[in-house]
Amino acid sequence: MVKTRKATLADEKEVALILRELLQTVGVSGDANPVEWNSTLRRMLSTPEWTFMIAEKNGNKVGLLVLLILPSMQHGGNRGAITELVVRNEFQGKGYGKQMVDEAKKLARLMGCKTLDVSVEVENENAIGFYERLGFKKRHADYGMDL
Repeated sequence: MVKTRKATLADEKEVALILRELLQTVGVSGDANPVEWNSTLRRMLSTPEWTFMIAEKNGNKVGLLVLLILPSMQHGGNRGAITELVVRNEFQGKGYGKQMVDEAKKLARLMGCKTLDVSVEVENENAIGFYERLGFKKRHADYGMDL
């Protein structure tokens, strides 16, 4: 069983390492400005809308889930969005990702969320299958552009 806890600013370096592993997995290179990147991470860690959940087992950081809580006029309350979820490679396939999503669902409900969403890269079939097995359904399409 993995233990999940909310990350704090003291976890900044470990959170950064896990997030960089996620970015490498999805093919994002390390070309972001490190000062801006770390500044953004610090700001997110200290903002109540963002919750960084670290999963630990026997002192090892096995994964990270980032949950964003946003007010929603459409839902007449809040809505939650999982913006990142990563389980370190050596710990995958053991149910830790599901445990983190279950914890995010509980927290989202406590924060008054009516829905919980997640966006997945269209070519990431493993992630799509994972979320579908957990009960997520494709409800809309996200579009984006580089600025």
